[in-house]
Amino acid sequence: MSERSLPTIRVDGALSEALCADALAELTGAQLGAFLLERRWFGGKGRAPVDVRIGDVIELRAGDARHAVARLDVDMGGRTAFYQLPLAVRREGDDAAGAVLARVEAANGERGVLFDAVDDESFRRALGGAFARGATFGGRARWIVEPVEGDASRPTVGDAPSRTVRAEQSNTSIIFGDAAIMKLFRRMEPGINPDVEIGRFLTTRTHFRHTPPLLGVIRYEGSGDVHAVAGMLQGFLSGSTDAWQDALERSRAWFAREARDDAPHPYASDAEQLGRVTRDLHDALGSAREDADFVPRPARRGDVERWARSARQRVEEATSLLAERLEAGALRDAEPARALLDRHAADLAHLDEIVDSIGEDAGQLIRHHGDYHLGQVLRTAAGDFQIIDFEGEPARPLSERRERSSALRDVAGMLRSFAYAAATLAAERRGKSDGQRLELRASRWERGAREAFLNGYLAGGHADYLPRDRQRLDALLELFEMEKVYYEMSYELNNRPEWVWIPLDGALALRSTPAGRA
Repeated sequence: MSERSLPTIRVDGALSEALCADALAELTGAQLGAFLLERRWFGGKGRAPVDVRIGDVIELRAGDARHAVARLDVDMGGRTAFYQLPLAVRREGDDAAGAVLARVEAANGERGVLFDAVDDESFRRALGGAFARGATFGGRARWIVEPVEGDASRPTVGDAPSRTVRAEQSNTSIIFGDAAIMKLFRRMEPGINPDVEIGRFLTTRTHFRHTPPLLGVIRYEGSGDVHAVAGMLQGFLSGSTDAWQDALERSRAWFAREARDDAPHPYASDAEQLGRVTRDLHDALGSAREDADFVPRPARRGDVERWARSARQRVEEATSLLAERLEAGALRDAEPARALLDRHAADLAHLDEIVDSIGEDAGQLIRHHGDYHLGQVLRTAAGDFQIIDFEGEPARPLSERRERSSALRDVAGMLRSFAYAAATLAAERRGKSDGQRLELRASRWERGAREAFLNGYLAGGHADYLPRDRQRLDALLELFEMEKVYYEMSYELNNRPEWVWIPLDGALALRSTPAGRA
């Protein structure tokens, strides 16, 4: 139990009556808000909600088990966010209940607790059964659990043992055996969820097998026309690790050995393999010929101009913030900042040059990952790469995350991820190795990973969604990398100023060498 003072719900019958809408209505907005503030998955960033009310309560019955899902309508001051909270009741004194919302007292003196049902094995078992056969819970407001049709070899969950993953923040995951993982979206965003949409397309409409198959979906249909994806079930990759950690682990010894100039790059073959897998992903996403939400569209000069305007906005925001920090003396190394600010006007003019150089040769607009970096890729025990999390950038609305764009936006994201990996590897050795040699080694690592990734990506030859001319491809890639690196700069200045040197170095390098550097 937390130090938060727990409210008490009183019921006339069994403890499970606390799951009814009338009983839950006893909880005040302040009490619900206090509970949310303690949850890692709550997106308030430490700000208390103005008000919280329960919008819908859906009862879930499976055999003798009884649970509920409450929709919490959270007023954050001018906007309302919808969260879902599965609920269960347990007698006081039974096994530890996890995240407790309230105490429950029955008229007969029995006492219990109302808690987050993801910590309840019977709730997880009921979910597994619902995914196995399909189920609809509720009445006016409904939770609809739908299996996704697939080949007979795909795993089923049924009565598989389950456990809750504790590491995540914005969502909660439940693993069923070693075969499947369910992502429960704590914040429900009305509309079509791109993670489910792209997962379904790749699973059912393409031969791309470098992403876990989509096995099932939970749809929420509630009052006030709030319709959203509540959860999704995917294949689980037991024994896998994220590619970020994999890249660091495979490269640490190379950094520690004071590697000679002719020593083989420790991650080049892996980066090239990842480039090929990324190309296969884009080939699959660009293959639609009938699905109106996936069919590629020509990229026109107007699209390039729009991308350049977005990059210009990122440049203006970041350089303004950088100038403020420089004037305040808040930067440990002022020289790179001055160098970048001195060429601010030239960078903006260069964006116009990029637009003119590309003209109409920008390829096609296709669906893409949207938030692509090493942390969005898994390395399996067999050495394969699997791409996950097609939600896009969480800060952007769903409608924007579903928009088509250039596949090179994903490529730019991965190239910037290599820059951060190199910087992290160097930071781990700081104080243990010569500083100048360490800087050169980090630069060599990043350059080698970039070149290998691009070699793998471009080995597939021309695709209609890419510019035909290599120089124009490099120019468009530079535009997206420019947008990304200045976004990173603003983020680091606001959140981790000690890391701002990474995007600073990246921004200074962009104009000194071709974007591809391959």
